[in-house]
Amino acid sequence: MNYILVPVLAVAIAFGGLKFFRWLKILDKPGNDIKNTRKPVPTLQWIFVYLGFFLSIALLFPGYLHNNLFWWLILGALPIIVFELFEELRYLGKINFKIHPWLRLVGHIIWGLLAVWIGHFGPQEIIISGHTRIISQWILALGFVVWSILCINAVNRFDGIYGQASGVSSVGFLTIFLLIQFVVLKSYTNFTDINMQTLLFVKNISFVLFCISLVSTVVEYKPLGLMRDVGIMFFWFSLAYLSVVGWAKIWTLIVALSLVIFDAIWVWLWRIFVMKKSPLQGDYTHLHHRLLGLGWNRKEIRWFVWIRSLIMMIFILIQWTNRMNKLIIFTVMALVFFGVNYYLFVVKKLPCGLAMKKNN
Repeated sequence: MNYILVPVLAVAIAFGGLKFFRWLKILDKPGNDIKNTRKPVPTLQWIFVYLGFFLSIALLFPGYLHNNLFWWLILGALPIIVFELFEELRYLGKINFKIHPWLRLVGHIIWGLLAVWIGHFGPQEIIISGHTRIISQWILALGFVVWSILCINAVNRFDGIYGQASGVSSVGFLTIFLLIQFVVLKSYTNFTDINMQTLLFVKNISFVLFCISLVSTVVEYKPLGLMRDVGIMFFWFSLAYLSVVGWAKIWTLIVALSLVIFDAIWVWLWRIFVMKKSPLQGDYTHLHHRLLGLGWNRKEIRWFVWIRSLIMMIFILIQWTNRMNKLIIFTVMALVFFGVNYYLFVVKKLPCGLAMKKNN
């Protein structure tokens, strides 16, 4: 694999998209949300993340174009790209109609199931307490749909600060790449040829998406352009996918990206039990909103999220194959996260987010 060509393609994809949409003069209109004062920037260029990813694979790994697992990823992400592209066009004032959230959910479910079928992702063996258990294809399919929907909805409102969500996404892809390269391939040896091909597939795809998401983080930092949901939800669907294919280990990824997942759970519980409203109704109570309400600035929040995710990635990788240690780490992190939030926002009654009206 050419590790030099991948980041070169990622840079070309990102900045080519920026120049294209600037040339078309399709830019967003910064409003009075929590955004910093800035000039209009492109947002639709992140459709090039999806198209550019396909192009990168076609150039670097043409053999994957005949791989059902690759088409599972491409076709499973398609409704996300289409629905979020329409949402972005509506946000930019290019179209007037809105796709109902339930239609988007049903589309994700149907295409997720279809993608599993296309990918021929067959029954899997797992070991529980020393006993081998077989998980059927359709149980895996339903589990994948639930897992992928959790991931894309968890990150959906985590991108309120430029580069925050794309930076965490790059940590996720790097985690999977390093996990396979330095833990799985070095700790296990009894792989069949098919299993080894699957592992290498996941490793290579993860590295390509790591480079694309890292470049996206740099582009968003100023920002020169914004990911919006079109790009960020594709990243997290891909993370959900890569974590269940081969031996990528869902729990390792969950620990590394726990800040996003824990935050989503906290916000949903807060909306249900404190605000007495639907957990799907948007507001300003996510982690970055809570930290802004406590006096942090955007730069501090962004670097806190990135560094914390990197530290957890390193910490969980050095546990190698010790599942008990990983479970203990996950449990301790959950207790600390929810304990601190409970103390600050329930016991001390500090503002849980920003008191602003959500613009729809």
